[in-house]
Amino acid sequence: MSAHEKIWWVVLVAGLLAVVGYGAYRSFPQEATSPLPEFQFVASSGQLVSIRDLHGRVTVVGFFFTCCQASCPKICQAMQELQRQLRDTDVRLVLISVDPETDRPERLHEVAKSLGADPRRWWFLTTTDTDSERLFAWIEEAFGPATRPKRLSWYYAAPRGWDIAHSNRLFLVDRRGRLHDSELVVRLEGEGSPWFEVDEEAVARLAQKARRLDSAGGIPVRWLPTLNVGLNATSLALLLAGFVAIKMRRVSWHRCFMLAAAAVSALFLLSYLYYHWQVGHTRYPGSGWDRTLYLVVLVSHIVLAAALAILVPLVLWFALRQRWDVHRRLARVTWPIWIYVCVSGIAVYVMLYVLSPQLFPH
Repeated sequence: MSAHEKIWWVVLVAGLLAVVGYGAYRSFPQEATSPLPEFQFVASSGQLVSIRDLHGRVTVVGFFFTCCQASCPKICQAMQELQRQLRDTDVRLVLISVDPETDRPERLHEVAKSLGADPRRWWFLTTTDTDSERLFAWIEEAFGPATRPKRLSWYYAAPRGWDIAHSNRLFLVDRRGRLHDSELVVRLEGEGSPWFEVDEEAVARLAQKARRLDSAGGIPVRWLPTLNVGLNATSLALLLAGFVAIKMRRVSWHRCFMLAAAAVSALFLLSYLYYHWQVGHTRYPGSGWDRTLYLVVLVSHIVLAAALAILVPLVLWFALRQRWDVHRRLARVTWPIWIYVCVSGIAVYVMLYVLSPQLFPH
């Protein structure tokens, strides 16, 4: 390899590291608190959703119940306005029912339709059981003691629709499931008034904060799994091309293909680490034999990928030093491992995002 080629590859890798590093710095949540505690919900589609399923996108969370005659219609109105203002972003909207006994998925589905909610961006959640006290305790733990809902009928005979008091705030959660900020978007019309109105300025402030947090990372995090599988497939193609080239005695072609494969794999590693730094562990939704298969493929993929982090630089080093005998012996071991890591990475993506669509309810 000539000196110019070496310089070109060093500049390319350094540039990729700089881009990913800058994106990581820009998206680091400076004001975030600790992650929200784990809890399991069921969506209006009937699919199970955990707090971890909210990771990967900036989320606005609010509370309501469908029978509410007080502030809930205005909270829904505020969410409709947020859906409009944030339509060109990846921000997700979530409304959690504080009346799980009444608000089952079928009922939430009808409410979502009536509000014109985009099911890809606006989720309606209830608990998997009807024990509201567990939900109330989780809300208090996640969002603070002042947000714990109260059943007013315990104190006086409140009519239906006025019997549950809950927070009129909307909460901003970052991609890692951490609470960032909140806005009181619904308030009383006036002193002594029983009626509520939307605080349009508070909604606009929340939309601005959500937009700023959503754009902080450059490339939307939810796109990274697709980017990563594309990088894996590109590495696989380059490895196969490099193998064919050396069999044809085209050494210069082989060198270019293998260096390109190394650069693409390095970019994949950076993107993969960045994604999981932002999102954390991605849970596989299945529980049967497919989960066992997924874990076997995933663990073997991770272990062998870690081995490649040592093997690939060694193979390249011996090639650059023109120690061809050692290079060939090591390459015979490294190449099939590299191929398997690429193929298994694609398989993990297919099992997680194609064959298990319940991971992201629609």
